[in-house]
Amino acid sequence: MTRFPARIALTLAFAIQIASLTMAQGPDLVPPAREHTVNYWCTWYAQNYWIGRGTNLTDLKSVTNANARDELNEHSLFNPIDGWATTYLPNSRNDFIFLIDHGWQTKVDSERIAGGPNFFNLVTDPRDLPRYANLEPQEQLRRFNEDIKKLGWNSLGIWTRGNVTPEQARAFVQWSKFAGITYWKIDGGDITQFNSFQAKEEIYPELVLEYVTGAGGNINPKWNQELPSYPSVYEVGGTQQQNMLRVLQHTDVFRTYDASPLLMSSTTLRRTHDILKQTQQQSIYRGVLNIQDDCNIAIGLGVAVASKRHPNIGERLLNGEDLHHQLSGPRRMQKRINEADRFGRWSRIAAPFPAGEGVYLSSETELVDRCRFSPLDTWASQTYGKVVSQSVPAIMARNMPLPKVDSDGVESGGVAPFVCATTYPNGATGIATEGRVSIDDRWFHPLAKVSVQIKDASKPIGVVGHYRQLQLDFGGSLEGVTHVWAQDLLASESTDIIDQVTIQGNTVLIAGELIDRMGVSAGDKGDTSAPGMVIQLAGESLPVAGNEFTPVVTPVESHPKVVQADDQYRGSASTVADPKGFRVKATGTAPAVVLKRLPTSINNGSLEVTWTMQAGRRSGKQNGFLVLSSEEDANSALVAGAWIGSDEITMFENAEVWEGPKRPLSCDGELRCRLEVNLDTRTAKLKINGVKMETAFTESITSVNYIGFGVQGAETVFSEPQLTKESL
Repeated sequence: MTRFPARIALTLAFAIQIASLTMAQGPDLVPPAREHTVNYWCTWYAQNYWIGRGTNLTDLKSVTNANARDELNEHSLFNPIDGWATTYLPNSRNDFIFLIDHGWQTKVDSERIAGGPNFFNLVTDPRDLPRYANLEPQEQLRRFNEDIKKLGWNSLGIWTRGNVTPEQARAFVQWSKFAGITYWKIDGGDITQFNSFQAKEEIYPELVLEYVTGAGGNINPKWNQELPSYPSVYEVGGTQQQNMLRVLQHTDVFRTYDASPLLMSSTTLRRTHDILKQTQQQSIYRGVLNIQDDCNIAIGLGVAVASKRHPNIGERLLNGEDLHHQLSGPRRMQKRINEADRFGRWSRIAAPFPAGEGVYLSSETELVDRCRFSPLDTWASQTYGKVVSQSVPAIMARNMPLPKVDSDGVESGGVAPFVCATTYPNGATGIATEGRVSIDDRWFHPLAKVSVQIKDASKPIGVVGHYRQLQLDFGGSLEGVTHVWAQDLLASESTDIIDQVTIQGNTVLIAGELIDRMGVSAGDKGDTSAPGMVIQLAGESLPVAGNEFTPVVTPVESHPKVVQADDQYRGSASTVADPKGFRVKATGTAPAVVLKRLPTSINNGSLEVTWTMQAGRRSGKQNGFLVLSSEEDANSALVAGAWIGSDEITMFENAEVWEGPKRPLSCDGELRCRLEVNLDTRTAKLKINGVKMETAFTESITSVNYIGFGVQGAETVFSEPQLTKESL
């Protein structure tokens, strides 16, 4: 036997290995970028993080929506050092629309050529974007779109909010057609007559419109209670159920709305579940769901993404710690940019599809995520120091049987990941696992063996997340398979892994370690994204399953629960009839609230409430407040009224401790009160006996669904509040 010196042997072995790898290289499984997309990257999170960027804040007073609007300008967009359009998503810009959010439109009434409300006039602010000053509005949009496209993005998308007349809608659609704008994010409003949708269908069908209803805050209701399940406002009987079903019939995209980053996945998955179970197999629900920035889950559920993650971290502090309410927590979304890149490239293979297309099913078992929030985690101050809980069906699937999940130690109380899988209309399959959150570990990714049934063995299979083992079951023998091509979704060519997987009969077994290795092999250095790869079998007579791989599912009845309009206020205070209306009394020293549900949810525009109140008994601690809430527990609520005993009026968002800015007023006798709320600008004006004050409130209050009264250690007499809404 011939023996070689060690150095020569190593060289030969290396050469053989390189030759083997070269021979194993295969086709690029990711096609070129699509001409049009419904996925976008949005400026809003960056706008918020740029407030006080480079400083160490001592409080949260400056971190407001109004200040975030002011951060959207020509420098932040286009400067070559760290501009959002010039430096973000360098790997996948052509797969995403670049969407400018709140703050790009003019704030001056006289500059609104076609009219429209504050945030729905489609005229760029010449002070923030001087390069487009002195141009006609449609030319401004055209130049803006060209500038964004030159930087490699798919196109420019624009943000709006509010109601428009049919004439205004037609003008704005015409401008967008002239400019080649293909996406509007309508962040509240226009869901009564859908004037924008009607105009675009007639004039410019290529324009994609996104509508929302709001979701009652950035977490689903009842989050502070010990429950087995935490449905969203889209659940049957939920405050936004009927609005959601109506909007999905008159939109191209429906966004499931904001979610806290700590519980982003569980909150969003639950909203998606509550929608899909009602809309499946009904083509009238034409809208594609957009689940914000959950890119991996989006691959597993056939939905769209509004990515807002960006790479900046540690550039703004609160008392020495990084402050980013939209990207907080140990998941470190700032270091997971490749997840957005991979999702964009997956959408070339299989595009998101409507909520009403195909079947949907979910497991009976639900998983509950829990964590404790702090001021560093969210703008929703009512959650600070509290345990927040959200729940999701453990397994979700579209157009295919539910995957089987065997998690380590489940029988003895172990933890499983969330698992989603979808067969897309073009036959591709997306499979995703996602991590979990607990009080002790605010981000971890448990491993499981996941078994998925694949209908067509010739179609691409997207795999994202971490696994102990992935089992792919097909509808027939795989003896004709000659290659198992696989590639990181960021790569430009595939590798044959047939010798690294196990093929038995009609099954392919893939080790989790292989997915972990190959799924990040083309990723950026330092990026901590979960693996994301695409697999495609090649060979003769690849099996295609019959109807046994397409489950029969009956949609959940979407008839709402009957809401009794009995004018009864219910809550933690006692309420009895009084000749002047209602006598409300707190039974303890803590704030107490009683609410009743409004017949119709108010999601946008302006509303006005008038009422009178006076102290119910003599005491230095008297107080009384009107409460407008997104949900029945008043966790996301605006409180406005008076500290009667202290001769002060005030407004604030509900929290465990009631406090807020105050103005002096003599509160003897009857107080005549008026509260004006603008849900588009997120502002409120209070007037009591001629004394006025104003405040801004956060995105936690997305709609007004309940009205009522609040007291703290006091007894107060209120008249029945009279509510009127601005109509268009």
